[in-house]
Amino acid sequence: MATTKEKIIETSIKLFNEKGCLNTSTRHIADKLGISVGNLYYHFKNKEDILIDIFTNYVKIVFKEVNSINYEKDEMFLLKDFLLNNLETDIQYRFLHLELNLLLMSFPKFKYIMEEQLKNEIKIIKKLLDHQILYGYIKPMSENEMNFLVSNTWIIVTNNLSYWNILSNDLHSNVKNGSLNIYYFIKPYLTQKSLDNEKLKNIENLLLKGDNEL
Repeated sequence: MATTKEKIIETSIKLFNEKGCLNTSTRHIADKLGISVGNLYYHFKNKEDILIDIFTNYVKIVFKEVNSINYEKDEMFLLKDFLLNNLETDIQYRFLHLELNLLLMSFPKFKYIMEEQLKNEIKIIKKLLDHQILYGYIKPMSENEMNFLVSNTWIIVTNNLSYWNILSNDLHSNVKNGSLNIYYFIKPYLTQKSLDNEKLKNIENLLLKGDNEL
């Protein structure tokens, strides 16, 4: 059975997706749950703390495949699993993508945590790229190119949903198109060793299929 704290997080995510984080107050969340605002504040000091808890959990889910790789072995990063497994995650936490710039301007503590997380992500991704280059899954590149590969990937990951939502109201298709944005951007950097690997094959077809076929 979910705890009150877990229910607050679950309800907050739902309301943030429906109304927007900035348009949702702690009273909205408390009323939706049928609890007092004081009870909510017992678990979270304010809405920003709720947002930070949500963001921290989102990062843990998204980076599951990245953090599971064994850097001591010849092991290919499971890009297909990363993209397919995070489809529902991006839908569930879509407000983070759609409101990110406004959230960064509105919540200074969240902005600081986001900055620290980004610095950590840069280190992790560059370590991953070095490992994949070492074992022949990604083409060699200069340090400067790697820096921009990391930054461009982050920009695509965080902004693709806004682009597709302007063109279509089909959220599931928009999220899959966003994953294709990532794949098509990274694909030129993949070696033939990666492209021939069974763990990567058919990723385009899977993402292009209808929702009932996934």
